[in-house]
Amino acid sequence: MEGKQFHIRTLVVAGILALLLITFAGVLYQLQIVKGEDYRAASTVKIANVETVEAARGEIVDRYGRTLVSNRATYEITLNTSIMGKEAERNAILLELIHICQENDIVWTDTLPISKDAPFTYTSDSPLVYADSEGEVQFNYLGALLAALPLGKDILPNHWEQEDLDASSSVADLGEGLTAEEVIAGLRQYFLIDESLSDADARALIGVLYEVNLRSQDIRKTAYVFAQDVTINAISAIKERSLIGVTVSATTVRQYSTTSAAHLLGRVGVIQAENWDKYKDKGYSMDDSVGIGGVEAAFEDYLRGESGTLIQELSTSGKVVSETWKVDTETGESLAPEPGDNVMLTLDLRLQEKVEEVLASTIENLKSEDTQGGAVVVQDVNDGSILAMASYPTFDLSTVYQNTEAYNAALNDPLKPFNNRATNGTYPPGSTFKPLVAIAALQEGLVTPEEKILDTGYLQLPEEDHYPYGDWHPQCWYYRQYRGTHGRENLADALRDSCNIYFFTIGHRLGIDRVEQYAYDFGLGQTTGLELGEAKGWVAGPETSEALGMEWYGGNLLNAVIGQDNNMVTPIQLTNYISTLVNGGKHYATHLLKTVKSSDYSSTVYEYEPELLNTLDLDPENVEAVKLGMWEVANDPKSSSSAYFKDLPVEVGAKTGSAQVASNVEANALFVCFAPYDDPQIAISMVVERGASGGNLAQATAEIVDYYFSAENTTESVGTENTLLR
Repeated sequence: MEGKQFHIRTLVVAGILALLLITFAGVLYQLQIVKGEDYRAASTVKIANVETVEAARGEIVDRYGRTLVSNRATYEITLNTSIMGKEAERNAILLELIHICQENDIVWTDTLPISKDAPFTYTSDSPLVYADSEGEVQFNYLGALLAALPLGKDILPNHWEQEDLDASSSVADLGEGLTAEEVIAGLRQYFLIDESLSDADARALIGVLYEVNLRSQDIRKTAYVFAQDVTINAISAIKERSLIGVTVSATTVRQYSTTSAAHLLGRVGVIQAENWDKYKDKGYSMDDSVGIGGVEAAFEDYLRGESGTLIQELSTSGKVVSETWKVDTETGESLAPEPGDNVMLTLDLRLQEKVEEVLASTIENLKSEDTQGGAVVVQDVNDGSILAMASYPTFDLSTVYQNTEAYNAALNDPLKPFNNRATNGTYPPGSTFKPLVAIAALQEGLVTPEEKILDTGYLQLPEEDHYPYGDWHPQCWYYRQYRGTHGRENLADALRDSCNIYFFTIGHRLGIDRVEQYAYDFGLGQTTGLELGEAKGWVAGPETSEALGMEWYGGNLLNAVIGQDNNMVTPIQLTNYISTLVNGGKHYATHLLKTVKSSDYSSTVYEYEPELLNTLDLDPENVEAVKLGMWEVANDPKSSSSAYFKDLPVEVGAKTGSAQVASNVEANALFVCFAPYDDPQIAISMVVERGASGGNLAQATAEIVDYYFSAENTTESVGTENTLLR
């Protein structure tokens, strides 16, 4: 009996032990197999990493809500060199990452102002120093880094000291400093770059480490964005190699829905070293993207949004174990990113595309070998809004900054495709200046619309109106070309025929002071108010000549009143002046911003109100007299331009212009117009460098008017207009 009971107890104990073993095995399986990786990661957590997460930028749309720029989901590579180990380990990891990017055509952040290939040269005119707002010479970041390197004069023999900067009155006074080759040699030693590495690998690695040092200025950052828009193949390669301190995460990049308006839209990029002080005061992180040029920069405050703060727990291998949004201790709200507002422009995308097409076609089809670039501006005459603005040649925003070869080709193109000629190109207005002189003379009571002035072909000037280099007889273009005259002409006929003698005469009556004042009142020689950067240009006169180091003579007046001499205006100024004239004297600031909408388009954040800069008290009868002359340019059969405007759905007023730039090249061609004639809505200016004659642009502007007013029209080429050549 006792033996039987013992046996039972033994079985019970064994069962219990077996159960315990099974339970233990299950726990071990759970710990080691099911959740082993998580527990191992958790057990090796080294740091809590605080990261600023940039919000998605707002969209950019046209006046009708058509998307111009939006966002596309993609991936970015972030580096945290603090956990990569010592210099040799760190450099090996970074070099492996660089090779992965090279193999996958990925462009990474590298702002070191030195060429990528040997022999090394600077890519900036002033790579080490700059002049501050007070004119004092200061080290930039690269200069400051080199100045602090403990490498000695033997390695950096041309090293500048602070006392060298203090003794210099300008950057130019410093003379020759370190060469790019010397900088690379010094940084190669400082960053402990393996001597066996090729120049190309060493330069690439130095560029990355320079960015690491640059970001050390931002105490909030332990990591930085190495590259954006990373391909799946690159992501796979990075994951396979388990590179310590290299993280791939989801983000957004700008998506362009059109190839048009490249000069206007601008781009988004990393903060440049020289601009860091400006942005850090606004709460930006070093790796934040910012608008660079164009609309992206002009409306940065709306588009940016509010960045979020992410708290990450990292393992010793750099793996993210957990992520949470920081919570505001006062409000209890999560500090997640808030998308930027959406910016609605005054542009009409379809019109913009048409204008760019017409401009490119016109320039490419002109026979002049001298022809270079050009610009077109279309403006609403009643509020200053820009409906379209084109510059030629142009570029593709979606590719040019992502492809080094394409970027360098555009940068080195002698036609300068990055230059926005519509806002920054300055040109003599030529005969497009004559309507301004006409309205000035009418307003001052110095001529009537009916008065006829005899075109004698050339003028015999009083002695005081001569240039100092002999007897000068200013001529009408018609006399110079054909040895003929226009006969007696009234104001409208003189505008139609662009008769220089007529405008010499009324310009002489006005005098330069009044011509200058009217030019300034109409907005020439000054910025128009556009939110983007723009050139001021010049208005001809004694003060301008003095500022340019030139003498002013009586004869200059006559060239000035036909849009030559030192008159230099931008296409946007031309358009705005014509708008001011035909709307009766209301001089509005030009603008691209229409409305700002919230990120979900549910509410209006800001609505632009037209800004009236000044009002000219123009007599309506005088305005109509000038408009009539411009009507004759576009409609009178005696005008060579009339063939292109006769079948349009609306009547047009116009003026041609040809402006001398040099004796051995073709003149610049200019054309301005407005429509409809009886109730102006739009004004257009067009400039083609070395286009020979404003008449050559009549067909192009007629096509734009036709398109805008929803009609189709096909026309042919027009003959040449000539201009005064002194």
